[in-house]
Amino acid sequence: MNVVVVTPNAADHSLAAGFLREEGIHSRRCATLGEAIPLVGPGMGCLVIVEEALVDADIDAFHAALQAQAPWSDLPLLLIGGHQSALGDLFQGLFPHSGNVTLLQRPIHPVSLVSSVKVALRARMRQLEVRDLLAQREQAVRQRDEFLAMLAHELRNPLAPIRNAVYLMGTMDNEDKLFLKCRTMIDKQARHITRMVDDLLDVSRLELGKVELRLQRVDLSESAAAALDSCSSAIIGQKHKVNASLPEPGPFVRADPVRLEQAICNLIQNAVKFTPEGGHIDIEVAGEGGKAVLSVADNGVGIHPEMLESVFDLFTQDSVTLARTKGGLGIGLTLVKRLVELHGGTISASSEGLGAGSRFEVRLPIDSSAEEFVQAPPAKAEDRRKRVLVIEDGGDTRESLGLLLSTWHHEVLFAGSGPEGLDRAREERPDVAIIDIGLPGLDGYQVASRIRREGSEWSKHVTLIALTGYGQANDRARALDAGFDVHVLKPVDPAELRTLLAS
Repeated sequence: MNVVVVTPNAADHSLAAGFLREEGIHSRRCATLGEAIPLVGPGMGCLVIVEEALVDADIDAFHAALQAQAPWSDLPLLLIGGHQSALGDLFQGLFPHSGNVTLLQRPIHPVSLVSSVKVALRARMRQLEVRDLLAQREQAVRQRDEFLAMLAHELRNPLAPIRNAVYLMGTMDNEDKLFLKCRTMIDKQARHITRMVDDLLDVSRLELGKVELRLQRVDLSESAAAALDSCSSAIIGQKHKVNASLPEPGPFVRADPVRLEQAICNLIQNAVKFTPEGGHIDIEVAGEGGKAVLSVADNGVGIHPEMLESVFDLFTQDSVTLARTKGGLGIGLTLVKRLVELHGGTISASSEGLGAGSRFEVRLPIDSSAEEFVQAPPAKAEDRRKRVLVIEDGGDTRESLGLLLSTWHHEVLFAGSGPEGLDRAREERPDVAIIDIGLPGLDGYQVASRIRREGSEWSKHVTLIALTGYGQANDRARALDAGFDVHVLKPVDPAELRTLLAS
């Protein structure tokens, strides 16, 4: 690392450079502060500035260079001047916000100069170590996100035919109790795995700030009721008794209704999971002190006092309360905290201890505006026979999807690769094409963009649905840019797919 000495006097630098050279420290001279400004960066170990070099013409640009440093960087400055009090006034005037300035008074003893430079260089080395650690962390986060995206894709692919098969089993006229029990079990566990995959990716996106909220005026009681309804099967399965106090109307908050319901649902699922069968769960919504308050309490296993502060940390699980038989990845409460804070709210946990149940309380700012949102009732979906091309290289996914579409009386065409799918699309001109992204030969993006570039009336109006295991925000944006109308994640809910086709 270079030591840069800013002095208009070449003789002063020559003398100082000799002292530093004896200690193995290289230095270079800049006659003015303006000459030194382009050198400010990771390669500069410290900057030694004599009082005479501090001219007004360069000060603003120098401050701008210091402000432009990376967050980890705080370049050490050694300021050399005359009288002590005048030097202090100079420091306060020029560097009021810098804590990394060392004041040296003339005449300077060589030992003092060398010692101060060594201290500055050691500090700079620590900063560079922090830089390297941050870079390693960023690389680790990128690798983690790439792994999670691939993991999600690989898990969603086999889940897709499982969900399709379970749906088809539900359309069968079979009242055999064992058949019905097995179908219910498979459906429950497939949904559970899907939920874990989604939560894991959501936490990653929230940590990186990649989740955008679609805010509107939301009734907190309605969101809580919708979340409770989503968790009803799990509640019934555990034979829990739920007491819900949800005033109508409830307090209004400014929130993304989907994300708010997701957070509340995770809190309810947490209560369901860690409350023994037949337990009690209390859900309450109220307004208090300008805040909308939602609480979820249970009489379950409770939280160890030492865990109350860390229960929202990623991958944290209490070795006692969060027994491995309960499953989960330790991310549900982390996701809730991130979502609540993204809405400008807070969440807290309380418990009297092990076996005494737990209580989670969410506080959100009340939206006191008079703005009203009236949601039009959804149009009733009606099945109209369509020609649907399925381009999917996974045999089970392709076949199960074809069975679903046939059940809804659509004409189904198949292709197992990108080139084959493109040829069939051009020949058959379907009404809808459901296209996987990870296809051999040509990927789904290429297939969609080539169809749109055909320029015919058919290519402009055919509905292109991306059905894929890749669910990052940039995956969705890339799909829309390629010409897809809709980006749908595997495993798609058959009811959702049916609605898409009917619209």
